[in-house]
Amino acid sequence: MEESLKQLMEMMSAMKASQEQMKEEMKRGQEEMKTGQEEMKEDMKRGQEEMKVSQEELKEDMKRGKEELKEDLKIGQDELKEDMKRVQEEMKANQEEMKQKLEDKLHEMKTTIEDSNMKLENKLKEFEEAVEEEINQVKEEMKQDKKEINKKIEDLETKFRQLSTTGVIKAEGTVTTPSKVKVPTFDGKVSWNTYLRQFEAVVRNWREEDKATSLIAALRGEALEVLRTIPEASSNYATLTSALERRYGDAHLQHVYQAQLRSRRQRFEETLQQYEADISRMVNLAYPTAPAEVIEQLSVSSFIEGLRDPEIGQLVRLARHKTISEALAQALEIEAAKQASRGTSKIRQVKTYQYQDRERKVQRPSKNLVDSIKDVLEKFTDGQNSEDSTTNKRRPIRCWTCGVEGHVRSRCPQPPAEQNQGNAN
Repeated sequence: MEESLKQLMEMMSAMKASQEQMKEEMKRGQEEMKTGQEEMKEDMKRGQEEMKVSQEELKEDMKRGKEELKEDLKIGQDELKEDMKRVQEEMKANQEEMKQKLEDKLHEMKTTIEDSNMKLENKLKEFEEAVEEEINQVKEEMKQDKKEINKKIEDLETKFRQLSTTGVIKAEGTVTTPSKVKVPTFDGKVSWNTYLRQFEAVVRNWREEDKATSLIAALRGEALEVLRTIPEASSNYATLTSALERRYGDAHLQHVYQAQLRSRRQRFEETLQQYEADISRMVNLAYPTAPAEVIEQLSVSSFIEGLRDPEIGQLVRLARHKTISEALAQALEIEAAKQASRGTSKIRQVKTYQYQDRERKVQRPSKNLVDSIKDVLEKFTDGQNSEDSTTNKRRPIRCWTCGVEGHVRSRCPQPPAEQNQGNAN
């Protein structure tokens, strides 16, 4: 027991000693920490002072940099102004040169136009004289041809009167027996196909010679000109009808009417009624043998395709009309409604302006080519005189290096060394 107590006491004393040692070490550690904190505080103070010093230096550097930048900007602006002045002076000098060249060119053009004007007047005089000679020749030829045609017509009318009064015509010892009838006349203003059907119905049982004689006697006006293209020896009935068909027939013109129908559009000042009437006429000419239903369908589609107002065309297309008269009626109703909504006063005003412009165009006198060229020359000379008057008012050019008038710096006669000295002064 005593040994165990001794051991326990020794252990307790050792523990106390270790505790005392630990306390001492803790005290030393706390003192060292306090010392380190003091050192850190001193370091932080020194760092703050150094930062303040560096901030002050940075501010000074920034101020110096701003001042230097301002100086550089001023210098750059001055140099830019000088460069701009030099460029402006050079541009003025170039403008003067270009102006002088342009005046020279215009003078050459004026001289050329005057020469051309004289040549043109001479050509026009020669052309007028030649045209007058040709017109006189044509008049003489027409007078001679007219005399021959009138003589031929008188002979044929004599035969035709004999046919109408006696009912017979003697030709080469034979006698024809056509009945006493009145053959319709043809002047080229009616449809040839329609007239030919009427004529064939009258002379159905006649001989070919009698048909030819009656057809020649029935020709009037412009249709008589066809006789000039037919030799008298071969003026039989077939030759006459072929010649009249070529000039007044519609068979060979159907493709022309079809092309015109495809490109037909309502004109600006054309009313819907006028446009519809022309479409109906062109469809009948382009497709004379088509059935009535096909004619109506083609008329409606062509009428809608060529309408000037696309909105009216769209509404009429949606209605699917079967006749062109129905399509016209709806188009007129839509147009009237649009005009009412737009305002009649504005429409009247626009139409008044259009009519006034049209009257001005009609009343404006026409000029020939020579008068037009003279007007151009007068305007050209007036413009040139006005430009000369404006250029005389400009200030003279002065060299900004040597101060002498009449040239710019790029063309200064002084050597570069003297120029630099002048700039320095």
